[in-house]
Amino acid sequence: MATPQPDATCDTATVILDAAQARLLEFGYHKTTMAEIAADCGMSAANLYRYFANKEEIAAECATRCMNERLERLRPIVEDASTSAADKLLAYALMLVEDSHALAGSESRIGELVATITHHRPALVHEKLALHHAFLGEILEQGRAAGEFEYAELATTARDVHTVLTLFDVPLFVGLFDRAEFERRARGVIRLLLDGLRKRPRRRR
Repeated sequence: MATPQPDATCDTATVILDAAQARLLEFGYHKTTMAEIAADCGMSAANLYRYFANKEEIAAECATRCMNERLERLRPIVEDASTSAADKLLAYALMLVEDSHALAGSESRIGELVATITHHRPALVHEKLALHHAFLGEILEQGRAAGEFEYAELATTARDVHTVLTLFDVPLFVGLFDRAEFERRARGVIRLLLDGLRKRPRRRR
């Protein structure tokens, strides 16, 4: 296993998290110990506990970093003023596919880490879901303002759209299909969503 190399600009907590994330993704949560993380950092376990109370706290921080990085890659899609809302929804789904495949290589234990954090820190997961809903809400609002979309209630619609996209947002599902099949499914789902969201002309009585 490749050990992250600290540099002068990294603080100790960052070095610990880099080492822990590499080990968690390679060996999984249950087969990772605090002593192993400390050894990867070239420090004692006692010193490690000065920065983090336990393995669960380290795993939660690693999961937070992964989720934040994914959200930051999605942000430019949401903020691109030159793209239609319909194209943004497709780009959003395809970015989820790309990220999930990048995170969940054939040897990755990301699924175990996600399951662990979901069980032990559900509030953390809900916080990140809320950010997805906010991003999708911005796209939906743009679509309504441009006359592309029509829907009853913004928050509920954003939540429902993300629920449909969850297959592509959870690396645990990546092993079910190859990349090309995942992309085909993402495009199909977006077509269905757009059929439901597109504004219909009013019928005259």
